[in-house]
Formats: sequence, structure tokens, C-alpha cells
Amino acid sequence: MLDKSHKPVKKKTAFDAWWALQPLKLRQSQDVDFARRCFRAGHQVGSRPPKSKYAFKTGKFVVSVWAASATEARKAAEIELDFRVVSGGGIPPKAGWKLTAVKTGNA
Repeated sequence: MLDKSHKPVKKKTAFDAWWALQPLKLRQSQDVDFARRCFRAGHQVGSRPPKSKYAFKTGKFVVSVWAASATEARKAAEIELDFRVVSGGGIPPKAGWKLTAVKTGNA
């Protein structure tokens, strides 16, 4: 067998394209590894759907959750309420929670 040694082909990533567009002065003054970490962190945050704060009231409980939609927020609020009741030694209601939306300060 012939022993062939190949250099791995590096694909151009989104960071490489962005980094190439930056001014030369900036590229020379910044550490490329740090810039790559910042780019990836910003990309991950920007790719997530925006979430809003929802608040619900039921009986003596008021629960606030962050969610992308009202339906998702209700589900998260029910899970949080179940957790609170069980942590206190109680039993969640069998019929489920009757949640009333509460207006939040930032909505």
C-alpha cells in the first residue's frame, strides 16, 4: 500500500468569513482565539428565539416564567407550581391549576 499523507482540508467557517471582513488594524490588535469565542457566544445567543416574561396567579401563588409563547409559559408555570407544592409537602390539585395571567412590568 502506498502511504499517502494528506493535510486535512479546512472548511471556511462563518467566523473565518466574518474575520476576513474586519479591518486589518483590528485583526492585528485582537487575539483570534478570543475573537472566535466571542463570535460563537454571540451567535448562540442570537440564534435562540426571544423569550418574554409571563406571570400567573393561582390561589396564594404567583409564579413568573420566561417563555417564547403563552402556551409554553402556562406549561412551565404548571411545572413550577407543582414543584413548589411538592417541596412544601403538599399534593398538586388533581383537576390542574387555574392560572390567571398577571400583567408584568416589562410586558
